[in-house]
Amino acid sequence: MTGLDLTTDVLVVGGGPAATWAALKAAQAGADVVLADKGYCGTSGATASGGTGVWYVPPNPAAREAAMASREKLGGYLDDRRWKERVLDQTYAGMNELAAAGRYPFPTGPDGTQLRNGLQGPEYMRRMRIRVQRAGARVLDHSPVTELLTDPSGAVAGARGYRRQAGGTYRVRAGAVVLATGGCAFLSGALGCNVNTGDGALFAAEAGAELSGMEFSNAYGIAPEGTSVTKTAFYSFATFYHEDGTALEGAASQGGRSVIARALLHEKVYCRLDRADASARRAMRLAQPNFFLTFDRLGIDPFTERFAITLLAEGTVRGTGGIRLTGDDCSTTVPGLYAAGDAATRELICGGFTGGGSHNAAWAISSGTWAGQGAARYALSFGRRGGTRRLAPTGGAGLRPARAAGPADAHREVIEAVQSEVLPYEKNYLRHGMALTTSLAALDATWDEARSALLGTGPDAVRAREAAAMTAHARWMYASALARTESRGMARRLDFPDQDPAQRHRIITGGLDEVWTRPEPVAALLEAAS
Repeated sequence: MTGLDLTTDVLVVGGGPAATWAALKAAQAGADVVLADKGYCGTSGATASGGTGVWYVPPNPAAREAAMASREKLGGYLDDRRWKERVLDQTYAGMNELAAAGRYPFPTGPDGTQLRNGLQGPEYMRRMRIRVQRAGARVLDHSPVTELLTDPSGAVAGARGYRRQAGGTYRVRAGAVVLATGGCAFLSGALGCNVNTGDGALFAAEAGAELSGMEFSNAYGIAPEGTSVTKTAFYSFATFYHEDGTALEGAASQGGRSVIARALLHEKVYCRLDRADASARRAMRLAQPNFFLTFDRLGIDPFTERFAITLLAEGTVRGTGGIRLTGDDCSTTVPGLYAAGDAATRELICGGFTGGGSHNAAWAISSGTWAGQGAARYALSFGRRGGTRRLAPTGGAGLRPARAAGPADAHREVIEAVQSEVLPYEKNYLRHGMALTTSLAALDATWDEARSALLGTGPDAVRAREAAAMTAHARWMYASALARTESRGMARRLDFPDQDPAQRHRIITGGLDEVWTRPEPVAALLEAAS
């Protein structure tokens, strides 16, 4: 039985920057819009909890060329120049719009010019929520989606979910759906990522969509031990130390994080931001005040005192992989289904490497804009008749077990089983084919059990689906990692430490009970790669 029953042109699933841009642009295109967020739109997710840089580059040819070239080698030459140009254009327009229409209070430089290459997450998302609501979109807070709905042709035509605070289930009939649910951080404890369990990727795969770049998913952020803030950029000013106080040679926030991971396997690692001068310290506190909140509460001066650190898995939140896009409007292989932000692959602009903020924030603005506009065009092409179609549910594991259901709290065991294979450094970060094969076999067994017996009802349906999504996500990750027998971008293999020119291709994956992979050639866009 369904409680709340809505009909709309465009349903946006998610509540972060990509979701709010999608909802805003769909509404501005004339569509009726419903946005359903797992949390409270404007406060949940990785962006809302901190600050972020933005890939904002003025339309100066030399500056644009330098911006596009800066990460091509790092990303293994798997990106696409045309898409990068589009993102730079759209991000520039979007940030300018945020300043004008959104009245975002950007700081100013010495000459009085606004500095639009960064955003404070709480204020950014507060304003985006207001803009979405003023555009006429209906916002369903604390209303996680649990599955997509399709029409007889196989096109996505809505979703079902659960209303956590209001209680009861709900259904939204829609002409098109945008998945902007974020990536998957496997409930690792990274700040703002507790809602990022890979739900959108599971929904998309159940409807028949494909994924890409899932091997680029072993991102780990540096955080003070016992805390959750993974703002890794400032650790470029750090010196890292062994437990005995001697310097940890080769350790660094970029290019030396594997050294930290290896050391953490058998000892504590300490850090001090002692390479920042007085002006850098002042600038850091102004740019990312939440980074220092943890230290202030602990009574630690990170510039002069050593503190223990850890590495927290951020998966595809800071990684690159996600739902494969097939059109400039962020459409997928399934009619009526669009993807944006961390839920969609970022290979098109980042190749096999991405960090926090910057490109990720620009991608959220751009892909959200295009997905919202594309979904609106598609939905309105039905002449507002999308709500008359007969709909069928697509959800499997966690909702419709293949045999008798297990205990009500079975999702906890599934989550623990997945975390035991994807959180340890020696399995996911320091990857080796033998370990990947062993972990994938264990994850396949976990999926079989979840598909057979995992069932959640009421609020437990949300947790059951999160457990299923995390399991599916991990299997796509490791299957793709095994298919790439080289080291390229973030996908490092200890047993294949070199880059293989013959493997300059993307890896597409999908499937649920049977996971599959296939290579996808990349257009020869970069002379430097030859």
